[in-house]
Amino acid sequence: MTGPPPERAGTQIAMTRSVGYAAFGRHERDLDVLDVIFDSLVDAPGNEGCRRLRFAGHGITLDVDVQGQADLTVELRVSPHGPVQVESRGADGPGETRLVSFLLQWPNSTQRPVRTAWIML
Repeated sequence: MTGPPPERAGTQIAMTRSVGYAAFGRHERDLDVLDVIFDSLVDAPGNEGCRRLRFAGHGITLDVDVQGQADLTVELRVSPHGPVQVESRGADGPGETRLVSFLLQWPNSTQRPVRTAWIML
């Protein structure tokens, strides 16, 4: 998997995160936000074939493995384990850059819904 140089990717992540937080503040006040704490594109460059992301916060961890370029395969692991509904929101952008955020909700639970920070895949 090829992507932008790590310094460019870091800038994109910071910019996307700030825009995402601003959007959440205006539109989704009843959600908590999970922040990106690991992105193999930036934190472990050279791992071709699979991009690994970790989002965390509010007692929740979401691990995301992304494989492929044109046809993405995305695998999600949520901790703590249990029944969870996951919805993705996103849009294709210039150069086929995919901007995505995941919404996690726990049916029949008092657990507050969470959304990941926006990330470019």
